Amino acid sequence: MLRPQHNSSYLHGAAHGPLSLPQEGSIMSDTTLTTRLATAQDKPNVTRVFSEAGLDTDATLEGGTTYWIMERNGEAVGAVGLEHGDGVSLLRGAAVAPSARGLGLGRQLVISAVEYARGRGDRAIYMFSKGGKWESFGFTQIPLAVVMGDIPDAPQIQAYRARGERPGGSTWMRDLTQ
Repeated sequence: MLRPQHNSSYLHGAAHGPLSLPQEGSIMSDTTLTTRLATAQDKPNVTRVFSEAGLDTDATLEGGTTYWIMERNGEAVGAVGLEHGDGVSLLRGAAVAPSARGLGLGRQLVISAVEYARGRGDRAIYMFSKGGKWESFGFTQIPLAVVMGDIPDAPQIQAYRARGERPGGSTWMRDLTQ
């Protein structure tokens, strides 16, 4: 069961197993760091964190998605989202506010999202990115057509289609069956 707030090393996703999270004080000893499921009321904070990182904010917290928000002393400092398809998920952004960068929080958010997707039984997780370093998370570059065909109803993909655009940057996949 996913709890609204939790300060230990795991959150348990609704029937999907543990979601790893940093332990309180493990990164910053004088702060309280929590990660919890985002709700509709968190949309302004999720979009602010994504916007500060230069990420697209269209279609956040839509149906068929799971988002988490990371808070430091009650202030939103990180967010990550997954858009779910049939046996696959699309990593819908992982961002950390400028005030909290360089502390390993973004890495922890990505690792947690990947493990959540694996726990829900996904065979793969996809993402679009203009940046690099995704190989360190086990992602490999793939053709855009693979994602567009495998998870066509994902809100982010639908938003691109509605605007008549294609995702910029590179397309990445992590095989979760290995």
